[in-house]
Amino acid sequence: MGQKVRCALPPPPSRFALVLGLEPLLAWRLDFLPMSRSRHLLSFAAALGLGAFAAGAAEANVVALPPFLVEETVKGLPWRYAEVGGLEVLSCCSERLTRELIANHHRLHVLLGELLPPALQLRTTEKRTLLFVDSAQQPRTSQEVVARMALTAAEQDRLDDVAVPLDDGRLRRRPPPPRYTFLPNLRLWDRDAGVLFAIVRESEFNANRVALTPDYVAYILRNRLPALPPWFISGVLTLFARATFTEDTLTLERLDWLSETGSAALKTGPEANRPLLPLAEFFAGELPPGDPALGEALSLWQAQAALFVRWGLGGRGAPRRAALWKFAARAAVEPVTEALFQEWFGLDFATGQKQLAVYLPEAMRDRLALRPAQRPRLPDYPLRPANEVEMARIKGDWERLEIGYVKAQFPALTQKYLEQARRTLMRAYDRGSRDPRLLAVIGLCEVDAGNDAGAREFLEAAAARTKTLRPRAWFELARLRFAALSAQRAGAGPRLTPEQASEVFAPLLATREQDPPLAEVYDLIAEVWAVCTQVPTRAQLAVLEEGVRTFPHRTELVYRTAELNLRHGYTDTARWLITLGLTLAPDAPARARFEALQARVNAVR
Repeated sequence: MGQKVRCALPPPPSRFALVLGLEPLLAWRLDFLPMSRSRHLLSFAAALGLGAFAAGAAEANVVALPPFLVEETVKGLPWRYAEVGGLEVLSCCSERLTRELIANHHRLHVLLGELLPPALQLRTTEKRTLLFVDSAQQPRTSQEVVARMALTAAEQDRLDDVAVPLDDGRLRRRPPPPRYTFLPNLRLWDRDAGVLFAIVRESEFNANRVALTPDYVAYILRNRLPALPPWFISGVLTLFARATFTEDTLTLERLDWLSETGSAALKTGPEANRPLLPLAEFFAGELPPGDPALGEALSLWQAQAALFVRWGLGGRGAPRRAALWKFAARAAVEPVTEALFQEWFGLDFATGQKQLAVYLPEAMRDRLALRPAQRPRLPDYPLRPANEVEMARIKGDWERLEIGYVKAQFPALTQKYLEQARRTLMRAYDRGSRDPRLLAVIGLCEVDAGNDAGAREFLEAAAARTKTLRPRAWFELARLRFAALSAQRAGAGPRLTPEQASEVFAPLLATREQDPPLAEVYDLIAEVWAVCTQVPTRAQLAVLEEGVRTFPHRTELVYRTAELNLRHGYTDTARWLITLGLTLAPDAPARARFEALQARVNAVR
């Protein structure tokens, strides 16, 4: 029998533009794109008449920076604020345009929900933020911004890589100073929230020319927890890559089956010409080696994933759609078996595979229009002038997130973005505001800047004023408390008292009531139990098992949870955790650790 190959291991063909691995926890991406008849993916800037920065960015020595909100030194912009539909909005656009932008954002997500329901998307307790700027309110030139971005001589030298020798021994000439351009549309993610920034020209905004980008959909799909199965992620992204938005419809284009030649043959050929992977292998993600290369088998698996999702969505009256979504949710937490498939679709694997083969010509022939039962509408909501604290918190949080982007792309400018974020946040603080959400963002800004001492002061102040901080703020507070306690006990003893452990546990346990779950929360819980003098109960250790089930590929968490259960006498739990660890161990040293733990379990009588 041929060797089986896991489908997630080899890189998928570029035609699918698909990576099955998880996205980084902090990410940035353009969020909207315009749609044209030719369906080319252009920049949001072109869609809104803002000018195409991409062409300029391709020129030598042009730095495309994230948006930089300068302080209004002469006349403040008329910022408006709203909370509606799980969104928090700050906008200096007109009231009419702001309401149009909010409604359009809501409409696009309702339409997306017909393909990918909210239950299968990344969920965040913290409201997602929209930050809109009217291009007419911006200065006609960027001189103030460029001046603030101006580098010192030492910074310029580092950026330019001065005096790098060429092959012939000569020194490279110093390049001209960089020119700056600013991205007009960007979404940045933290581990527990996301912010969208867009500059909009009111006279040229057209909601029907704007769509969600595949990158954005990929992020909210891949970062959903528990992690969705690869076949569902692949199928949805393949279908969405060729989908089109209209006013009230999301239309999936005809399925492209592997190649034009293959598609033409399958449209008219017999069912025998429609080779599909056996469903047991397909759902397990195991592929027989292709001939002449694995790429063929992977292409077939990806095409079948798109076909299966399309089959689940299709049919007169969408008879399988709800079942598809429930089936995907169950497949996120348990293996797909024939019994599970039959539970939701009423078919065994063989019958299901035959139905897929019969459905394939229809999927290649017809478009599939997905429409919500009711036209997307938002409830009435107030749009009022923003107060000073809301402006400082939202703009400051955006500028805090920009720091990570700049640090990765243009390190020499990192400090300048940090200084701008601090100015924005501290403006309201220095005028007396002690709003806990503002304090939390200031604390996170200091964490990101590496100033743990300053960060704890603000996070403790925020926690003293509210019980509903965002997940990452709770985690960072717990981490800083644990670090301080660890430093105190370094010379006095290695253990934490129950009272000290409770100081750390309190904010960690608060995050369990919020979305998204954070893997580092469970890592820290395990670390605290490892040094606590208190003996944990079975229920307390079950919290760590919750983390393992949510993050099963975090092998260090699996190991620590298994070791704690073994140490405190819960050998049955330790055994299944060790079995999981041996299955997922990424290398020989990791496997050896689990084998040593297994030997300890086997020695228990």
